[in-house]
Amino acid sequence: MATRVAAATLLPVLSLLLLLRTGSCSDDYSAFVYAGCSQGRYAADSQYASGVDSVLTSVANSAPYASSANFTAPSDSSLVGLYQCRSDLPASVCTGCVRSAISRLSSLCAWSAGGAVQLRACFVRYGNDSFLGKPDTTVLFKKCGGTPGDSGGVAMRDSALGALVAAAAPEGGGYRAGGSGAVQAMSQCVGDLGAKACSDCVSAATTQLKAGCGYATAGEVYLGKCYARFWANGGGGFSSGAGRHGFGLGHAVATGFFASLAYVSLAT
Repeated sequence: MATRVAAATLLPVLSLLLLLRTGSCSDDYSAFVYAGCSQGRYAADSQYASGVDSVLTSVANSAPYASSANFTAPSDSSLVGLYQCRSDLPASVCTGCVRSAISRLSSLCAWSAGGAVQLRACFVRYGNDSFLGKPDTTVLFKKCGGTPGDSGGVAMRDSALGALVAAAAPEGGGYRAGGSGAVQAMSQCVGDLGAKACSDCVSAATTQLKAGCGYATAGEVYLGKCYARFWANGGGGFSSGAGRHGFGLGHAVATGFFASLAYVSLAT
């Protein structure tokens, strides 16, 4: 059997490939956001390969019935896989998004010991690096844009984002929504987080958007275990000339064990 990367040291030493989605955001629920693949590899005929197939098959089969779940490989308790769909969307959207994410993983992270992909409406990850149930507020992707607004719009944005943090911990799914005036906001945690860890992650995400998006009328940030977005509906000096979720610029910020990254743009 091929040599594998030790579970305890996989993520702290890996170099991730990060693919960034550019262009305007819309309700294309399977649109690509980012992906990361570990440098550790496994052989196609190894027991680890069978384990990866098992957890990803379980992920695909579960998506029509639940917005989030995690699975352990039968032959290796250190190898797990999970998925998280946006909890407010129908099961059909979750199913299609998760299957698209697995397809992306198969092509982008072929034979990688660990991998993750974020699409607009779902997140899928697998690996043997003990990530399950652990908080992670590492910033993986942040984007701000739209037509510049004014101080009134910023106040509405901050209020809408604040509503996400103040919201009671949701039952089953971690989805939160808020609004203020012309601005709407939403957040989603990965389902393996507890209520407090989810709230802490959402708080960290909204802090990133407030600090980093200035007068932008739309923004989104993806952390290791949650993401948050805001956008203007129009009016109130905070309208988005690039569309309901229009973006004019994007950038990625990597810290901690995600600090070694190779960036590749992906046309849409």
